[in-house]
Amino acid sequence: DYEELLVHLPGDPDFESALVEVLNMHRRKGADYGTEDDFFANVSQSENWGIEPWVGAMLRLNDKVIRLQQAAQRGSLVNESVEDSMLDIATYAIIALCLFRRSVDTEQYYEI
Repeated sequence: DYEELLVHLPGDPDFESALVEVLNMHRRKGADYGTEDDFFANVSQSENWGIEPWVGAMLRLNDKVIRLQQAAQRGSLVNESVEDSMLDIATYAIIALCLFRRSVDTEQYYEI
């Protein structure tokens, strides 16, 4: 139950609403792109190209960043909204975090 995981402190309602949007997007797109065994199946396929799945998620995130750079320069996007791109970035960042935690020895990334 997610309610048990929540810190019961005040938070910005717009931020929390955006998190719900990210969760709903993840579930909708996972139904299209994922499998029963692997909700991140489409992103995990980067491994077939010799790219760690979490890095593959970051590459997809970077594509969305480039789209937003184009929107900032041109004033709009043609095939998806700026908000959709931002929600995709948030979603890919969380997917990358999940895949990173699953696949690597995170301790090596925290050594100074």
